[in-house]
Amino acid sequence: MTAEQPIPPPCPIAFKEWAGVCSALADGRQSLILRKGGIDESAGEFRPEHPAFWLYPTHLHEAQQGLRDSSVPEPIPDEPGMIPLPALAVVEEVAWVDRDEVLEGLADQHVWTEETVRKRFHYKRPGLWVLGVRVWRAEPPPRVAITPEHAGCKSWVPLEEPPPMTGLVPTLDPATLASRMARIRAIAAPEAP
Repeated sequence: MTAEQPIPPPCPIAFKEWAGVCSALADGRQSLILRKGGIDESAGEFRPEHPAFWLYPTHLHEAQQGLRDSSVPEPIPDEPGMIPLPALAVVEEVAWVDRDEVLEGLADQHVWTEETVRKRFHYKRPGLWVLGVRVWRAEPPPRVAITPEHAGCKSWVPLEEPPPMTGLVPTLDPATLASRMARIRAIAAPEAP
């Protein structure tokens, strides 16, 4: 671990996302998350609900046509009632995008199809939050018990005990990560809602 990439403190929250996106984040093919909402305003500054979180892979609502990457992982055979958390993410950049054509400039940084991105962008009212994330792959991934609080269509799920912070490996070198975060900063709309 380098001085530029300190491991965050233990994290008791996970973010549910399609398994294919979690895989892309965990292996460094993707460094951003698109969000319609879930951003809080504190002291005039926009922030995600949780600045650090484990990735919680799910196949709920995932469809092969939703991802342009054909290497969508199959569900990992695992202990019944347990789920592996492949990586830990920390939000580095937050940008509001109010024009869908701007998102085309980030197409090489994620695995969603253009159609999926456009649907998310136009849902309810035009616009999307782009969260630039620093990701550490967990080797091996910690396994956590699936609880009733994890069920259903929700983004954030509590973890009864924060997984250990051992075996975390950065997915990108500092220069590559800095370049990707700069691209996210460059697409931000002048004024967020």
